Amino acid sequence: MRLLILGTFLFLHGTPVWTRDKRYYIGIIEAVWNYASDNEEKKLISVDTEQLNLYLQNGPNRIGRTYKKALYVQYTDGTFKKTVDKPVWLGFLGPIIKAEVGDKVYVHIKNFASRPYTFHPHGVTYYKEHEGAIYPDNTTSFQRSDDKVLPGEQYMYVLHATEEQSPGEADSNCVTRIYHSHIDAPKDIASGLIGPLILCKKGSLDNEKEKNIDQEFVVMFSVVDENLSWYLEDNVKAFCSEPEKVDVENEEFQESNRMHSVNGYAFGSLPGLSMCAEDRVKWYLFGMGNEVDVHAAVFHGQALTNKNYRTDAINLFPATLFDAFMVAQNPGVWMLSCQNLNHLKAGLQAFFRVQNCNKPLLEDNIWGKNVRHYYIAAEEIIWNYAPSGVDIFTKENLTTPESDSVVFFEQGATRIGGSYKKLVYREYTDGSFTNQKERGPDEEHLGILGPVIWAEVGDTIKVTFHNKGPYPLSIQPTGVRFTVDNEGTYYAPPAHILKGASHVAPKETFTYEWTVPKGVGPTHADPVCLSRMYYSAVDPTKDIFTGLIGPMKICKKGSLLSNGKQKDVDKEFYLFPTVFDENESLLLDDNIRMFTTAPDGVDKEDEDFQESNKMHSMNGFMYGNQPGLNMCLGDSVVWYLFSAGNEADIHGIYFSGNTYLSKGERRDTANLFPHTSLTLLMKPDTEGTFDVECLTTDHYTGGMKQKYTVKQCKRQPGDATLYLGERTYYVAAVEVEWDYSPSRTWEKELHHLQEQNVSNVFLDKGEFYIGSKYKKVVYQQFTNSMFRDPVKRKAEEEHLGILGPQLHANVGDKVTVVFKNMASRPYSIHAHGVKTESSTVTPTLPGETRTYIWQIPERSGAGTEDSACIPWAYYSTVDQVKDLYSGLIGPLIVCRKHPTKVFNPKRKLEFSLLFLVFDENESWYLDDNIKTYSDHPEKVNKDNDEFIESNKMHAINGRMFGNLQGLTMHVGDEVNWYVMGMGNEVDLHTVHFHGHSFRYQHRGVYSSDVFDIFPGTYQTLEMVPQTPGIWLLHCHVTDHVHAGMETTYTVLPNQVKSGGCF
Repeated sequence: MRLLILGTFLFLHGTPVWTRDKRYYIGIIEAVWNYASDNEEKKLISVDTEQLNLYLQNGPNRIGRTYKKALYVQYTDGTFKKTVDKPVWLGFLGPIIKAEVGDKVYVHIKNFASRPYTFHPHGVTYYKEHEGAIYPDNTTSFQRSDDKVLPGEQYMYVLHATEEQSPGEADSNCVTRIYHSHIDAPKDIASGLIGPLILCKKGSLDNEKEKNIDQEFVVMFSVVDENLSWYLEDNVKAFCSEPEKVDVENEEFQESNRMHSVNGYAFGSLPGLSMCAEDRVKWYLFGMGNEVDVHAAVFHGQALTNKNYRTDAINLFPATLFDAFMVAQNPGVWMLSCQNLNHLKAGLQAFFRVQNCNKPLLEDNIWGKNVRHYYIAAEEIIWNYAPSGVDIFTKENLTTPESDSVVFFEQGATRIGGSYKKLVYREYTDGSFTNQKERGPDEEHLGILGPVIWAEVGDTIKVTFHNKGPYPLSIQPTGVRFTVDNEGTYYAPPAHILKGASHVAPKETFTYEWTVPKGVGPTHADPVCLSRMYYSAVDPTKDIFTGLIGPMKICKKGSLLSNGKQKDVDKEFYLFPTVFDENESLLLDDNIRMFTTAPDGVDKEDEDFQESNKMHSMNGFMYGNQPGLNMCLGDSVVWYLFSAGNEADIHGIYFSGNTYLSKGERRDTANLFPHTSLTLLMKPDTEGTFDVECLTTDHYTGGMKQKYTVKQCKRQPGDATLYLGERTYYVAAVEVEWDYSPSRTWEKELHHLQEQNVSNVFLDKGEFYIGSKYKKVVYQQFTNSMFRDPVKRKAEEEHLGILGPQLHANVGDKVTVVFKNMASRPYSIHAHGVKTESSTVTPTLPGETRTYIWQIPERSGAGTEDSACIPWAYYSTVDQVKDLYSGLIGPLIVCRKHPTKVFNPKRKLEFSLLFLVFDENESWYLDDNIKTYSDHPEKVNKDNDEFIESNKMHAINGRMFGNLQGLTMHVGDEVNWYVMGMGNEVDLHTVHFHGHSFRYQHRGVYSSDVFDIFPGTYQTLEMVPQTPGIWLLHCHVTDHVHAGMETTYTVLPNQVKSGGCF
């Protein structure tokens, strides 16, 4: 009640003087939508007919391209009679809502549809009665009136563009936000109710257009899942010719309804993306959807800046919000594609046209200047993913029964094993292609990759490419400028002329010419050299998985030596982590014939056969077999990372034993996705052999892990850090009963409010399932080395849930962790980011106590352009996958030195949040849990898909469906949210805060209300809450919402508090 009264008080008395009022009249209508209308642009793409028919052709049990949907439509006024025209390229998105900081926006919604919907905005301030989201938040009376707009009714939502939620200092003048219906948000959005909201800094707009911008476009990349639509039954009846025979649970039927689209248009049919060469273009991008929605939006032929960094690819996930700036170059028709290779072939493409409007050139013409000429051939080789035949980590043979590696390396009647015929790029000395260039010791680590192509700003690159393979191939670069005639991507232009650049036939040769003008090179914020890549793009999926990919390095002018090495850098390494899917290789049939002993018995559709061909590798090496990752103590080391693949390729590349700097942030784990590239700067300070591994659990067990070695090559000064601070923690591993959902009240009320009666596969025990309670092991803090008295958690620590204690350290500290294993099997405690005397983490046996020492030098703390305090994770590494899922993980918070204590009247709060799908099938205690909690343990089949799914607990700090308690603060508090991600390929989490935005440091201050986290993400988000209420905090990924990865945080009225020291 106190929140209700305060909200009312603020609403009536706390309204500031707004710059202007804006009104939008938006109706919710039901309409038929065509995902691939027959416009002229449809003819632009060469597509796989089978894929096109799967998604677009209707039939007895196929809906096809046309669906009934609910859409937001703008009207001229409150009569809701005349609609406002919108740009055709918006597709099915709602109208663009724009606001500058200081504006007050009234959104009048009228529901013309047949069921209730709402309007919920991101990134602006609103009171509870204007949130437009339904969930248990203790509101009553008029504060509930926004929760549902019933058919035929109207409601006015009031939004405030406040300073607290304005774009950050380093943000663009205008940034991307969104709005959508939020009764059952995933189902409402899948039904069509989503649109863009553009939020601008004060004074950025002129007549509703951003100043100094010629064109603006909004694009949403999404696999729209029509199976989740409220209108699925209607669509089956209307568009399937034999609706009575349709099985809506059939997997092929469901796949046919997942529409890979840009703004609701698939297979290149989005109309209207047109601009002039030299136009200043602003792109507002966002993603939406599910775990499959791992997008890489690539603008062919163009270079963009995003957050002041140069790129040609923007990674998008569900509710990810980005904007990018581009000066359009190179007249012609260019593809805007998702380079997630599964999405590319499923139709997630559009086209934009750059026209020559005779505008003055903004870029110098450097064609033919400072030419660097490369001679590269594509040729067949036999590639062995692990030449030693041994798992370097376990010292066991790769075909040892029950080992992780045997799945991939066992050769037999229907198994290929660890060697495959592949096509690779190799460099030659000249155009005769007779003398292949030998690789030196510094290039040994490149493995399967092609040669490094390097250039500086101002250079012209010529690549003479000779195809020695049996299929048409090409070279498509990233990070350089090229004309349509030099593009290596194969798609049919309007005249259907076959371009030599995009389709080099076997035994043919083509010379590409690319340039490196200033507009594609590193910006002032970028590192000296940018990591880029090149690949064959006749059929990108098949070509890349066949092996045709290599690294590029694009550098600032004057930064390279004559041999291409970066000045003032001792070592450069190129890493390409990917799941090479040999099932997609052009040479699969050859490999079956060559390496299986009964090729006629091979079923290429068999799931086990397909899994055996998914090679989790770095540069084509698995299980520690990559050579050449050697460096000296104190070296200046640059790592160039890049990746390609599909939604499985969510990577957290962890460098144990050392940290690096990237974009002003100090980290030890780099997140990579399809078409992502990163440059990391490292200065190793500890001798030893360390791991470079992917933290994504399936990738780690699948072999995506290598060793790198740091040696003392010359006399180095010792560690100059004075570890003056001493901190000692007493931590034990303790086995407990853990309940993911101690109360189901919130969950039941949510479903009641949504008017849904749904079962819960994760929490309902049923006949065979385990339910919500599991035996687990957790880190617990004790008062001293006797380990008799646990430290009782304070109110501000209640939110930690399953996490271990929130350990703190400052730069210059030495942290001693006295660890006692009170559990029944060996465990350990290992922290990210810290410096240790040894690269080995020794297991602690049951009943034993061991002391672990973590030093906190400067390189363990925040970067110069990072938050003052940054989080790291600590966990057990005896078996880091099973130990993690069994429960052993906690936060370590490292802060900069505080030479003096500063009087700070504001209260500082810290909340650590782990977003993780706890896979209880991988827990050490699975058998115990079946015996203890299943009603019929003898009938449980651990390999049953439904049983496996029931044990994947979508949790925040180990709690589900609103059960995480203790996230309580007051208006005006300074709040640090330390968000962490770990886990598997499903663990992409887009963390959304209702009611408030946060700031984060990224070589500059940025603002958002959604942050993306993945395995190995550790990030500080800073918030000063201003609006009282109980607010939803959740992952925006569709399946994760429905599975319970949501809770609430409470903002209480401000109180007069005594000041203190911080």
